[in-house]
Amino acid sequence: MADYGNLIYGYDQKVPTKFGLKRYLNLDNAASTPPFKAVMKLIAAEGLYYSSIHRGAGYKSRYMTHRYEESREIVRDFVRADPDHDVVIFTKNTTDSINKIRHYLPYLPGESVIYTRLEHHSNELPWMNEKHFIVELKKDRLDLEQLETILKRNRGKVKLLAVTGASNVTGYLPPIHTLAEMAHSAGARILVDAAQLAPHRPITVYPAADPRHLDFLAFSGHKMYAPFGSGVLIGPKRLFSQSAPSQVGGGTVKAIDSQNVYWVDPPGVEEAGSPNVFGALAIAESCRVLNKIGWRKLIDHEQQLLEATLLGLKKIPGVTVYNESTTQRVGVISFNAAGIYHQIIAEALSEYGIGVRTGCFCARNYVKHLLGLDQTSSPTNYASQLPGMVRVSFGCYNNLSDVSNFLEALEEIVRRPNKIKLNNS
Repeated sequence: MADYGNLIYGYDQKVPTKFGLKRYLNLDNAASTPPFKAVMKLIAAEGLYYSSIHRGAGYKSRYMTHRYEESREIVRDFVRADPDHDVVIFTKNTTDSINKIRHYLPYLPGESVIYTRLEHHSNELPWMNEKHFIVELKKDRLDLEQLETILKRNRGKVKLLAVTGASNVTGYLPPIHTLAEMAHSAGARILVDAAQLAPHRPITVYPAADPRHLDFLAFSGHKMYAPFGSGVLIGPKRLFSQSAPSQVGGGTVKAIDSQNVYWVDPPGVEEAGSPNVFGALAIAESCRVLNKIGWRKLIDHEQQLLEATLLGLKKIPGVTVYNESTTQRVGVISFNAAGIYHQIIAEALSEYGIGVRTGCFCARNYVKHLLGLDQTSSPTNYASQLPGMVRVSFGCYNNLSDVSNFLEALEEIVRRPNKIKLNNS
């Protein structure tokens, strides 16, 4: 197995555990990944030239403007978007990107929105107050027959099909290009929340005339080894010229008089204020590193980690893995252990220097589905312990030794739950 640990900034950082100082084993990459060394090196170097961009006449301003716009081109090429049709907008994160699309929703033809039971709250809450349909699951996969029925009955009346590119709960990969074809055939557009997809799989937006075209794409730098708080929104240039921007302020105005405001063209109209230059540069550099490693290598590497982990979890008594049968998945696994509250497991693993995530992962309705709970249930139904799971999620730098250490620690916790002693107990 290839070793990509040398690419990660802070990979050898040690943390206190019950065994003394140990290298931190991060298995919470679906939340945030550590940065690539190349990203941190780039930011340190470019920091010497840091300046506000676009409107400054000095050398540093002009230089940083060039680097910022170059980053936009790198990101566009990373997802194979059409420069004549699509625009790359830098945002705060995926949530910010999706909310910008919501702002322009009135300018899309149709009356309703479709989203799925899989969605993260960021791709669910923006649509809940719209007229909407929810695509359910059938044998742990999206029910494409149900979607087809909804689209046929509402042909020409659906504005948007909003779907995750990869589930942050189970790693499940919906067939996004098939979904795009289905949406387009009914006159709808598709939005793909690629927050979990972008670090794990190559993405192709396809030209606008192609039925597989992804009309809107959103993802975040902090989930693909690029910190500094920046995200990406890709969509049709024309749409972002239809109205006042989602946020107004500096950089969005071409001219103004006593009666009118004349907005700049996209992408500038949706990048109000001083842009996050380092965030954009970081994402672009991350794109370069991922491409340099090679997607085939990354996917094969991740598949080995998944197979070893799933096999090991089967051998631990009382462990239930959710959506275990899904073969098309990224490196995300959620589970529970009989008789031990999910948060207790996560806190116990932390005593071994292992970081995982616990709870509902901002996807409560999907987690309820997987746990077989009533979708109408509220927190008041559950006394003091809210339902949830433990989630393990891999980055490209994790290895089989990490898997072995995790499984060994988990088995010890599960087999001897009475011996769990936490710092706060």
